[in-house]
Amino acid sequence: MSNEAGRKVGLLAPVIVLGLIIIALVVVASRSGPKDEAPVAAAAPAQAPEPKGADFVWYDAPKDAPATVFKDGAEADKTLADFKGKALVVNFWATWCAPCVKEMPTLDALQAQMGGDTFQVLTISQDRDGAKVAQPFMEKNGWKNLALYTEAQARFQRDASIRGLPTTIIIDKAGKEVGRVEGEVNWTSAEVLEKLRSLASAP
Repeated sequence: MSNEAGRKVGLLAPVIVLGLIIIALVVVASRSGPKDEAPVAAAAPAQAPEPKGADFVWYDAPKDAPATVFKDGAEADKTLADFKGKALVVNFWATWCAPCVKEMPTLDALQAQMGGDTFQVLTISQDRDGAKVAQPFMEKNGWKNLALYTEAQARFQRDASIRGLPTTIIIDKAGKEVGRVEGEVNWTSAEVLEKLRSLASAP
């Protein structure tokens, strides 16, 4: 090899070595750098609270009960005033309302347990076809203690400010509305029975 060629190789050698060192450093840095963190699983949504039973609203002062006309099983006109002297549980329901149907057996049991001279359960169907659909539906479900009452014109929605079904208004023996509850209720619970017995035994 000539002196000239040897000199060129000698000059290139440090450059090649330097290049190899730089490449090695880049590789090491890429391997030792921060690794991507494993994706964190999304937190599970908080479990919805268990639904609570419907809450009664008891008034500080009695209110006038609605004077709406409705029908009994013989298609005779009735108003709540016709039942004055009894504490009343007046329940508004319909055959298509699942919560209504679910609570109806407890209303039937309530009438069997407390119905008499001082207390009565009135379940007033809001079905548009009135007794035509409500009567066979009650018979099919075996609600034997509840008399048939219907109001097919939805007038109670206006007169009693009913926002949905089921809604129940509580009437005292003087014919005044003293409370109400929106939604499904277990009418045979000890707490409910205690309050209704108090109303029924009041002068």
